[in-house]
Amino acid sequence: MLKKVFQSPLFNALLILSFGLILLGEHFKNEVPSWLNIDPFVLIIPLFLLMGLIPIHNRKNPNDRIKPTLMPMEFKEEDEGLKWITFQATRKVYIFFASSMPFAIASVAYLHHIPYYPLLLLIGLGVIQYLIYWYEIRKYR
Repeated sequence: MLKKVFQSPLFNALLILSFGLILLGEHFKNEVPSWLNIDPFVLIIPLFLLMGLIPIHNRKNPNDRIKPTLMPMEFKEEDEGLKWITFQATRKVYIFFASSMPFAIASVAYLHHIPYYPLLLLIGLGVIQYLIYWYEIRKYR
C-alpha cells in the first residue's frame, strides 16, 4: 500500500502543491492573502510520518522494498506493456510543456508586477504535469 502511494503521480502533485504553498506563504507573506500563509509544519509533519513508515514497510516486505533512486517511482517499467504506457504518458507531458512554455514565458513577462506569479506558474505546471501523467496511466488500466 505504501509503495503504491509513493508511486502515484497524485502523491507527487500533492507534494509540489504543498511545497509551493509553503514557499508562497513564507516568501510572499505581505503580497498573498492571509489564508495562504500556511504553517510549514502542517504540511511537513505528514510527509515525515510517511518517510518514517518506509523502513517499517521495507522490514515487513523485503521482496518489495522502497528504494531511494533518482528515477521517478511512477515509472513502472516492469514489462514492454508498461514501458509503452509510460512512453505514451510522458509523450503527452512533453507535448504539454512544449505548447505551454511560450505562453508561460510571455505571461511572466507581462505579469511581472505580481511578484509571486512565477512561483504560482511553476506550481501549476508541475501539478498539471503529474495530473496529465496520472490521467494517461489510468486510461490504460
